[in-house]
Amino acid sequence: MKIPARARLGILLVLCLAGASAALAGEGPSTAEGEATFGPQWFASEDPNDSAKFGEYREVPNGFVLEQFLFSWTPGPGYFLDLAARDVSQLDQRIALDLGKLDLWSFTFNWAENPRRWTDHATQLFKDQGSGVFTLNDTFQGAVQAAPASADTTPADGQWDTGTKGALIKSAIQTSASPVFVGYQRQTGSLGAQFTPTRNWTFRFDAERERRGGTTPQSLGMYFSLAPAEAAAPVDFKTDFASVNAEYARDRWNVGAQVLVSEFQTGIESILWDDQLYLTDTAVNADTAYPARGRLTPWSNSDLWKWVVHGGVSFAGHSRLDATYSRSETTQDDPFLPMTTNTLLSPAALPAQSLDGKYESNLGAVTLSSRPLKWMRFKAWYRDYTYDNRTPSLVFTDYVMTDYQFPLCGNANACGATTNRISRRNLPYGYEKTNFGAVAGFTPWKWMDATVGYERETLDRNIAAVKSSDEDIVKLTLDFDLNNWFAARATLRHQERRADHYDAEYNLESFPIGEAYVAAANEGMRRFIWTDRDRDSGSLLVEVSPGPAWSIFAEATYAKDDYFDPATGRKVGGSEVVSEDRNFDTVPETYTLLLAGRTDDKTTSYTLGGTYVPSRRFDLFADYTWETTEFGMSSRYRTPTGGIGTDNPLDDWSSDARDTYDTANLGFDATLTKDGKWRLTGLLSRSVGKGDIRTDFVAGGNASSDTTLTRFPQMKTTLSLAQLALKRAIKDNLDVSLRYWYEKWDEDNFASDRMQPYMGDPGNDAGSQGAVFLGMDFANYTNHILGFMVHYAFR
Repeated sequence: MKIPARARLGILLVLCLAGASAALAGEGPSTAEGEATFGPQWFASEDPNDSAKFGEYREVPNGFVLEQFLFSWTPGPGYFLDLAARDVSQLDQRIALDLGKLDLWSFTFNWAENPRRWTDHATQLFKDQGSGVFTLNDTFQGAVQAAPASADTTPADGQWDTGTKGALIKSAIQTSASPVFVGYQRQTGSLGAQFTPTRNWTFRFDAERERRGGTTPQSLGMYFSLAPAEAAAPVDFKTDFASVNAEYARDRWNVGAQVLVSEFQTGIESILWDDQLYLTDTAVNADTAYPARGRLTPWSNSDLWKWVVHGGVSFAGHSRLDATYSRSETTQDDPFLPMTTNTLLSPAALPAQSLDGKYESNLGAVTLSSRPLKWMRFKAWYRDYTYDNRTPSLVFTDYVMTDYQFPLCGNANACGATTNRISRRNLPYGYEKTNFGAVAGFTPWKWMDATVGYERETLDRNIAAVKSSDEDIVKLTLDFDLNNWFAARATLRHQERRADHYDAEYNLESFPIGEAYVAAANEGMRRFIWTDRDRDSGSLLVEVSPGPAWSIFAEATYAKDDYFDPATGRKVGGSEVVSEDRNFDTVPETYTLLLAGRTDDKTTSYTLGGTYVPSRRFDLFADYTWETTEFGMSSRYRTPTGGIGTDNPLDDWSSDARDTYDTANLGFDATLTKDGKWRLTGLLSRSVGKGDIRTDFVAGGNASSDTTLTRFPQMKTTLSLAQLALKRAIKDNLDVSLRYWYEKWDEDNFASDRMQPYMGDPGNDAGSQGAVFLGMDFANYTNHILGFMVHYAFR
C-alpha cells in the first residue's frame, strides 16, 4: 500500500506541530536550527524505464525530491524537539521525531518504509479472484484435459504437436497471460514514551506496527512432473509489538523489568488455484486421482508474550556483574484445512481441529567484567537458552500428497503391506544451547595490546541426527601501535565442533507404521550444520602513514571449514563399508556408503587502499577488494528399486563452486577556488562478481547420475557507479550543487536469463508439458540521473 505524497507530508506536518505544542510548555529563550536538502532530479537516460532491479529496495523518483530535512528546536531550558526526515514522500522514506524535557520525559515517533520488487516483467495465466483464489478459463481447462498427451513427432521439430496438451498450454500463455506486478511495500511505524519521575526511576513504553502488502512469487505444484506452476500470491502481513519497561538505578547497582507482547496476522488463510491439466477431478485408482484444484497454507497467525528481568552491580576493582533472565511463549492455533480439495480421494479424519502449537523460550545470562590492574582486563560469561517445544505430536493416519495421491507402502518389509497408506507424525523440535567462556586482555607495553579468549558452546537437541555436540573456540588478538605512522591488528581463531553420534535416519520416528521404502534415506548423508567441523579463521589489518600526505592500509581475512563424520572420523566425501540385510533374506549384504554432504568451504578477502592529501584543497582515496568463496559437495544418486534404496558407487557425483567478487573504489574532493566557494567531488566504483560450478561424476552408473554438463555457464554480475557533484557556496548557510549519477548493472545468469512463462521442453523433459510460470527476471539497466540540489541551513 502506498500512502499518497500529500498524506505523508500532512502526517509529517501534524507531528511537527504536535511536538512543537508540547515543547512550548517550557519557559525561557527559544532557539531553533536545522537544514534541508531539496531540488529537482531527472533521468537524462533510463534503459529500461522504471527498472525493478534499480528500485528493488528504494525509490528514485523523477521530479522534485526532499532528500533531507533536519530540525532541532529548544523552546526553553531543558526542552527539546528533534526531527529528522529523509527521502520525504518517497517509497523508501525515513522519519524520526524526538521531543521532551531532559531528564524528565520524552516522546519518539519513527516511520520507515521500503519496497521489495521481484522482477521487471511477469505474466500470469491465472486470474486472481482475490482472497488467494486463482482460476483458469473452464474452456481452456476442458480442452487440455481432453487433449492427447504431448508428443514431438509430426514433425520432430522441438515443438509439441498441434492439439496436444503442451501445445494448448503454450498457446494459452502466449495469447492470454496478463502482466502482473510482483512486489510489496513494507511499512513500519513506532511510538515510544519515556518518563523519569525521579533520579532513580525510568519508565518506558514502546509500540510498533509493521505492514507488508502486495504480492510475492509462490510455487504451485500438484505433482512436480504433472503441473508445476507459479502465481503472484497476495501478501497481507501485519505484525504488532508493544512493550513496557521499568528500571531502578543507583550509583552502584540497577534492576529492571520488561513485558513484551507481539501478534502476527496474515490476511491470506490459504491459496486455492486451478489445475491447468484438469477441469474436473479424474480418478486413476482408489489411491490416486488427478485434481482439478490445489490448495496450500503459506502462513499462519501467531502470538508472542515475553518478560525480562535484568540487573547489575558494580564493586571494587573496576568490576561489574550483570545478569538477565527472560521467558517467552509463542502460540499458533489456526484451524487445519481439509486434507485435500480432491473430491475423489477420501482421507482419514484429521487428528485434531488445529495444531494448538506452542513453544517456550528461556534465556539466562550472567556476565562478569573487571579491570583489576591498569594493564589487565577480564571478562567471563555464561548463557543458557532453551527452546522448549510444547506442540502436541499428532499422528496423521494418512495424507494426500499435493492433492494427487495417497503415498503407499513401497515394500512390505518396511511398513507391513504395499496396500497400506503411509502415516506421518509431526515431531516437535526443541533444543538447549549453552555458552560459557572468558577473555583476558593485557597491555604489557604502550605499543602492544593482547587479548586471548576461550568459549565452549554446547547444543542438546531432542530430535536431530546429532542430539548433542560441543564446540570449543579459541581466539587471539594482537594490536600494535608503534608510533604515529604504523599500526596493525591480527586476529586468529580456531574452532572444533564434535558430535556424540550421527543418526542419518533420525526422522523414522515420524513414520508410525514405517517409511515407504527400505533404506529410503541415504545413510551416509551428513548435514554440514550437524557434522564434526574444524574451522580456522584469521584477519590482519595494517595501516602505514609514510608521510603527512599519505596513508596506506591493507587488510586480509581467511576462513576455512573442514567437515568430518562423527561416527567414523573420516572426512565427508569419503566412504565406509557396512553390512545390512536390506532385502530381509537373513543374509547381510555389503554396501559402500558415501559420506555425502558439504566437504569443505573457504572464504578469503584482501583489501588494499590509501588516501592522498597533498594540500588542504584536495584529497584522494582509493581501494580495491578481492573476495573469494569456495565450497565442495559430494553426493550419490539414489532411487529405490523394488522398494529398496540403492547404494552404487557408480552413481557418485561431486560439485565444486567458486564465487569471486572484486570491487574498486576511487574518490576525490577538490576545492576549486581559494575562497572555497566552488567545490568538486567525485566517486567511481566498479564491482564484478563471477560464479563457477564444476561437476564430476563416476561414469557407468544410473543415467540420472551421469551428465555431459561438467561445467555450468559462468555467472557474471557487474555493477558500475559514477557520481560527480559541483557545489557552489552562496552564503555560509546556503549552497547549491549540480549532480550527475551514473549506474549500470549487467548480469549473465543462466538460471534466470532464460526464464519464460512457459518452460516446456519436449526434447529434454516430457513431463514439462504443463509448466505455467511467471517468467521472472531482472533486466540489465543503465541510468543517467541529473539533479540540482539546494542545501539550506538555518538557525
